[in-house]
Amino acid sequence: MAEDQYRIVLTGYSTSKGEYYIEEDFAKLFKISLERAKEMFQTSPTLIKHDLSLDQANKYKNSIEKTGAICEIESMKYNFSGLSLE
Repeated sequence: MAEDQYRIVLTGYSTSKGEYYIEEDFAKLFKISLERAKEMFQTSPTLIKHDLSLDQANKYKNSIEKTGAICEIESMKYNFSGLSLE
């Protein structure tokens, strides 16, 4: 049986430190520009990574939360994001 897949979604800032410092640490973690990190927080929820095992997803979540960001692990088992009712 195939292993379930998960995704990481950035949802915002924690109250552990200032937004600028969270964005800065997040940018360093993912090796992206500070401007790109800020944009990701401003447009959250933002998909960070997908098609992960639960173990991989938990590792990403722990690393992201150490920066002061808040994220969620979502199951991709029932991914209806591409569906439309129109």
